[in-house]
Amino acid sequence: MVLELGTAHVAARVLHVVCDLGVADALDSDPRSAYELAADVGADADALSRLLRLLEMHGLFTRDDAGRWQHTEASRWLRADYPTSLRSYARMSGLPFNWGSITNLKHAMAAGQPGICRLDASGWCAYLEAHPDEQEIFQQAMTAKAHGDIAALLATYDFSRHRRVADIGGGRGHLITAVLSAHPAVTGVLFELPKVASGIPPAGRLEVVAGDFFTDPVPACDAYVLMNVVHDWDDKDATAILTAVAEAGRPARATVLVVEAVLPEGPQPHRAKTLDVLMLAITGGRERTLSQYDSLFAGAGLHQVAMTPTTTSFSVLEAQAR
Repeated sequence: MVLELGTAHVAARVLHVVCDLGVADALDSDPRSAYELAADVGADADALSRLLRLLEMHGLFTRDDAGRWQHTEASRWLRADYPTSLRSYARMSGLPFNWGSITNLKHAMAAGQPGICRLDASGWCAYLEAHPDEQEIFQQAMTAKAHGDIAALLATYDFSRHRRVADIGGGRGHLITAVLSAHPAVTGVLFELPKVASGIPPAGRLEVVAGDFFTDPVPACDAYVLMNVVHDWDDKDATAILTAVAEAGRPARATVLVVEAVLPEGPQPHRAKTLDVLMLAITGGRERTLSQYDSLFAGAGLHQVAMTPTTTSFSVLEAQAR
């Protein structure tokens, strides 16, 4: 086990490279040799065959009797045109933004700041701003991953009970757009930084509001969703964000929905444990247990009402303004 764990980064790096080259896209329904695939993606055939052989061991790609490569169900997820494709997410995981932060994890242990600060002293947002190519892949990855998470959220939580729903820090608005599409009687607000909000035109029942939740008032609504937002921040800043939301929703005792991966208290496997170390290395935030979220809510003037798991690794934490 120790030997396998100590070299687990090799398979991960192979996955990053194969996705960056677009090997899964070059392989469709017909089996192809490594030489054919290599010619399409601009790689050395022998090197590519060795990478694919390692991924085959993990259930990605397989060979027929003639030694030609073909897809497994898992490797199809690496095609750019596959529904809920994970190609961009795998590419993002191999970027200097992500991979470089993990290789500087020791810095986080020694200096008490994210590993990415060795790449940019101002942190991850500044790094992505300075590297637009990486930022574009990051946005593609977040968008692709959001589709599956949003579907699971809509299947778990009934937004029709609310009249006006705000998506706080909702990026390009995929979540709130899906909520409005599923519930015609609901109106929505996307609250995002000006540089993001300026590129998203309002449409129909969606209002786009530019602002910073640390300095600007949050729009008044009767429900607020923060999906993959709170875990980006340490306890002080996370409390400040939730406090701003609670204050905006307090007159109507608004519902606050925090959608995150919740850390189990025990040693059982959970993706949140991997995400937690990524937050340590990249954003300076953290994943949290249910009791830690309860403390965050209390510090922000909220009380936790319920936690509902989804079919993904995320759960819906429901709280209300006191």
